[in-house]
Amino acid sequence: MFSIRRISLVLLLLLCHNLYASDYTVDVQIDGVKGELLDNVLAVLSIEQKKNDPRLSRSRIKRLHKQAPDQIKQALKPFGYYNVKITSKLKRPKQKVWKAQYKIDLGKPLKIKVKKNLSGDAKQDKVFQKQWADLPVKDGDKLNHPNYEKAKSILRNLAEDRGYFDAELTQNQIRIDEQAYTASVLLSFDSKRRYRFGDIIFKQDLFDKSFLQRFSSFKPGDYYTTNALLAFKKALTNSQYFERVDVEMARSSPTEDLRLPVEVSLVPRKPNKYTASIGFGTDTGVRGSLGWERRYINRYGHRFSTKAEWAERRKSATARYYIPMGQEIDDFLAITAGYKDETTDAPSKSQTLLLGISKNHKATWFGTRLSEIIGIEYRDEKYDIGNGNDTGHSRLLMPYISWSYLKRDDPIYTRQGHKIQLEMRGALSGVGSNTSFLQTHLNAIFIHPVLKNGRLIARGEAGYSDVSLVDGDFHDLPPSIRFFAGGDRSVRGYDYEVLGPTEEVCKNVETKNEDGEVVGTEEVCNNIVIGGKHLLVGSLEYEHKILEKWSLAVFFDVGNAMNGFSESLKQGAGVGVHWHSPVGLIRLDVATALSEDSYPVRLHIRIGPDL
Repeated sequence: MFSIRRISLVLLLLLCHNLYASDYTVDVQIDGVKGELLDNVLAVLSIEQKKNDPRLSRSRIKRLHKQAPDQIKQALKPFGYYNVKITSKLKRPKQKVWKAQYKIDLGKPLKIKVKKNLSGDAKQDKVFQKQWADLPVKDGDKLNHPNYEKAKSILRNLAEDRGYFDAELTQNQIRIDEQAYTASVLLSFDSKRRYRFGDIIFKQDLFDKSFLQRFSSFKPGDYYTTNALLAFKKALTNSQYFERVDVEMARSSPTEDLRLPVEVSLVPRKPNKYTASIGFGTDTGVRGSLGWERRYINRYGHRFSTKAEWAERRKSATARYYIPMGQEIDDFLAITAGYKDETTDAPSKSQTLLLGISKNHKATWFGTRLSEIIGIEYRDEKYDIGNGNDTGHSRLLMPYISWSYLKRDDPIYTRQGHKIQLEMRGALSGVGSNTSFLQTHLNAIFIHPVLKNGRLIARGEAGYSDVSLVDGDFHDLPPSIRFFAGGDRSVRGYDYEVLGPTEEVCKNVETKNEDGEVVGTEEVCNNIVIGGKHLLVGSLEYEHKILEKWSLAVFFDVGNAMNGFSESLKQGAGVGVHWHSPVGLIRLDVATALSEDSYPVRLHIRIGPDL
């Protein structure tokens, strides 16, 4: 019986709910405010929040409408409007939609008078003083509670960032006299004493303390700043010596002069790194490499690396010893030894031994941070250009300097970025060299996004050589110093380094009869590319993504190696299909040599990032 009554009661309630359920809605219209004022009004207005409630009834809508003016006034007070007038109207529905209209007259905003007092060590802190003067609450401003809360947050955060760990707001209030229509903001901040960096405690036993301290951007006794602590951690992390870096201030154990020890926990990376790669490029053919890096050799962070590369046209081996010189991984002294054996289609052959020392670091020029390399290199190169037409043995002691600037949004696939590199080098006959020259080489590439899926790639290269110094002779310069053009990264449509000044080479070739007997000689002459003093190359390419990992490209290249800038430039143009692989673009470009009568077509394949 009890169960039947309960069921009956539930059915009755459901019936009543269906009888009184309403499909009324309310269209709320507000005039006179916008922006953050309108947002706050809508956030607190009950009729706005309940306008689509299925339980709305006529009486409830009227009750919500009656509450609305007071709610609007309360929503506007935090923004300094205490004399708001509201005209409201509620229209009965014709088709279940009520219209609630509110016209707001904000009136005159309440202006504030600010009383501030700063005490403690922050009174002598110029950074804190500037921020204190620029707080978003000033005499004559209209009252704005969000700005008042923002000012308090700024003070707390700044105190934490600059070592005022005991600071407190001793007074923070807003006093409002609605009768006199005035407001006062009272802010008193006591920063108390400022903490300093104490001794740095390194929790590791691999590196010498003096080596690790060079990464620090502060000294014990310096005033604490969060930026300095983060810069220290970043420098240690970027050093590539450590798998994990933890840097903390020991706040629980200050000294009498408020110095806090800095505890640094370091987990070193594995000492050895091995690399291997295999690839293909139309400039080099099939290629592969093996590498070994010893990340640290001793307690002072010295490093060593060696790499061997093999390709159809080029073989090389390089060894480098690195001595850290500064805070950043790019600041080091490098001692380099290497060997390279290269053959091109020019044709050109060379075998090079080199030994050099260089200082790599960051430099600032005209407010821009650049990578700068200053060094000297001894190069011993035997060469043969043109199958015996131009042979030599060059010995060069070359001082050099280079600057490079790189900025990109993504190292794998750059949508926007640029790289500019300038190098100068030279040698003087009789000073460790058997010839004299001075050379400048500029290389630049700019990438800019176009619409949503496209990008424009502009590339330029220029080189200039002066061999008139003292007793310099161009024919005494080895192929590695001369300029050539053509290939995947130069003028496409032409083979690797086949563009440049030529010389006619004539040789006597034996002629034989049908029996293979020598019956005489015949002079055969060919034009051989010997390279040039100067270089000019330019390229413009548009690439458009058609699928997530695939792009189409169209390009035009122009350039040549030359002995005078009045000489003609070769032109090439083509199209390409590019795949966005995890290691960068894999480019398959088909180009034609526009400057050749037969318009030969050449395939270019290149793997790797743009910058």
